[in-house]
Amino acid sequence: MLVLPPNKPENTMKKLVMILALAAATVGVQAQDKDHKDHKTPQERAQLQTGRMTKELSLTTEQAAKVEAINLKYANEFEAKRADQKKEREAKRAEGKAIRDAHDAELKAVLTPEQYTQWQAKKEAMKAKQVEKRKSTHEMKKSE
Repeated sequence: MLVLPPNKPENTMKKLVMILALAAATVGVQAQDKDHKDHKTPQERAQLQTGRMTKELSLTTEQAAKVEAINLKYANEFEAKRADQKKEREAKRAEGKAIRDAHDAELKAVLTPEQYTQWQAKKEAMKAKQVEKRKSTHEMKKSE
């Protein structure tokens, strides 16, 4: 447990940072367990987090208002980061698809129609195998 001398501004700030870090970690873990369809707005997340902190830490009304402003600030930052990551992921997918399409087009120009059909069938089989592997890995993680 962290023991700090009372009434020093830097210690108060340290406590606040620790509380926010723990709260953010809690929210992060809870968010991983929820379905993506249950995505809350930054305002909703900040209000929920502030409510939990107010209850668990017995915050005063003044503290709760300040904590909610802080929580909202960082919830908005996390939301922006999440949106950026989604855009990056989509761009990488599109880039990967373009590369695969170009690869297939070049192979199709070299292979006979029969060879190309065989190649496509093997690709589909590999893809199905990967999907099955991911499913079994996911199920093993769920059972742990």
